[in-house]
Amino acid sequence: MGVSDLRKVVDALPGLAGRHGLQLISASVGGDTGLRAVLGEGDYDAEGVAQLAVACGARVLYWDLDRLDAEEFVLLTTDGEEGGDDAALAGRGDVPAALRQRADRLLAAARCRGGEVEAVRLAFVVESVVHEWEVSASWAGDLRGRWEVLSEDIDQERPEPAFRSDEPDPREVERIAGLLQKMPAIISAGSSGERIDAAAEAFPAPGGDGDWLHHRLLRQALARAQQAIAQDAVAAYRAIEHALDETAARLLEQRVLDDVHDAPARRIVTTDFLTELTGGHRPKPRTVTLLLSRPAVKDFLTVQKASAKRQAQAALPI
Repeated sequence: MGVSDLRKVVDALPGLAGRHGLQLISASVGGDTGLRAVLGEGDYDAEGVAQLAVACGARVLYWDLDRLDAEEFVLLTTDGEEGGDDAALAGRGDVPAALRQRADRLLAAARCRGGEVEAVRLAFVVESVVHEWEVSASWAGDLRGRWEVLSEDIDQERPEPAFRSDEPDPREVERIAGLLQKMPAIISAGSSGERIDAAAEAFPAPGGDGDWLHHRLLRQALARAQQAIAQDAVAAYRAIEHALDETAARLLEQRVLDDVHDAPARRIVTTDFLTELTGGHRPKPRTVTLLLSRPAVKDFLTVQKASAKRQAQAALPI
């Protein structure tokens, strides 16, 4: 989604909330506490989120947005310039010319977007469950993807001072990567920053923030873990799509759909079911659609709808 589209979303929020009788409150949206239902960008737009909020009985719609800080994309410092606390920062003389040129182009592209809205989040709460929806600008994802790749290339290619010549123990890298690969906070992280923060919290540097060797070890382990997580997700959902009838049976046995009577809510609870089933890997919309289309599920929904209709008729006054 382009920046102009995100601006339209932000500008339209007051009117959208008013049309649906919702009070719009600016708040920090997100977090890992309590029960959460993540509404996919592919399944909902802002209007759809507002409609779902009303259908679920919510009265308040919370909103939050992020603006791009271009200075986050500074990877190389000039001589004598303070580099902050990020150990990925290097002096310009420490890296090859080709990498310096890439860093300059990345920073220039980020500064062209500086201050623009890169993400919009909406949320509402129903029965202690926080329902979250987020839409991000595609250009922001491209910038951050370039940052991750370039940061790794700088770490690997730049000449290192003599006192930083030690390399992390490959066995320790593999050990930590294996642990990170199974951590829910790493699996469900929505950005590289969240992954780095979660990894640093789980494996704090013995020598404090200036422990360069530990920082390098953690980045290498995290890069390997991310590759393994992506492979795990592909394998998990390939297995699920090859055994849809068995998965549908588990969905019904666990009574996930028993008290859910509309299509958007069914997709939410089914997404949560699959995420938990795979250890934190979120499904693609196609997997949810395929699962809800299995004959056993469709038969259950037919019976459920008929039962709800009979109950409604019985409740009507004679």
